[in-house]
Amino acid sequence: MGKIVAVWSDVKKSGKSVVTYMLAKQMREMANKDLKILVCCLNLKYSALYKLFGINVSSTGLEDLVNYQFFETNKSDVITSIVPKSEGLYFLGSYRTTNSYVQKNIEKYSRLLEELQRNFDLVIFDTVSGKENILTNVVLQKADVVLKLFVQDNDSLKELSSVEDEQMHDAQETLYMVSKYINIYPRLSDIKRRYGLKRVFIMDYCETLQEMKNRDSLHLYLQRETSCNNSVVVVSKHILETLCLMPQDRFAKERPGRYMRSLIEALQRI
Repeated sequence: MGKIVAVWSDVKKSGKSVVTYMLAKQMREMANKDLKILVCCLNLKYSALYKLFGINVSSTGLEDLVNYQFFETNKSDVITSIVPKSEGLYFLGSYRTTNSYVQKNIEKYSRLLEELQRNFDLVIFDTVSGKENILTNVVLQKADVVLKLFVQDNDSLKELSSVEDEQMHDAQETLYMVSKYINIYPRLSDIKRRYGLKRVFIMDYCETLQEMKNRDSLHLYLQRETSCNNSVVVVSKHILETLCLMPQDRFAKERPGRYMRSLIEALQRI
């Protein structure tokens, strides 16, 4: 069975879609090319990932797989052939899905998630912020890793005071990431000490990243040597190793310079 990673946040505008996109791209580069990675977006017609991946909104989505019951045994073998693909990554959006449709078919969605795990090695979900979305809650319950994003301000960070004991099952690992991180108070060390958290990652704020996203050239940004990209490298490597999907010693051998720089930068912030 494949593994599930859910990118989630308590509040909107935390950068979930960009983080999901960059994680998926980085994980595919770190792991071998045979690793089948599927990105799913639950943000209905508000998804930014269609544009980032260059997928047409009329392409096959989650609702289509549920509607035609591709989770059934005699149909599940064709899933990978009908799911849209972009630069080696599979993608399923929810552009035509509605909350009422999800509510009426929640059991079918649950069965579909299990079928997707059988067809893909890794499924990364860009979820809906908060806890009111039914499908997001199902994904959070099934996820092997939940990456919770927080913005570096008091209103967002105060939610960290209530994150203890939120794991849905024993095998699930919850990671915390401060998106758009700037080296100002509260710094990473302050956050870890104040809230008693061990695994807190950061994604450095970068004006160039936002500019290139606006210009539809975010794929070019991923090729740059920046502290922001290095932040994504660190958390991607940790997730792949946690899920036992990282080829042994491959990353350190292939890109020792970048690996060591990202590791040093991460240690300096602790």
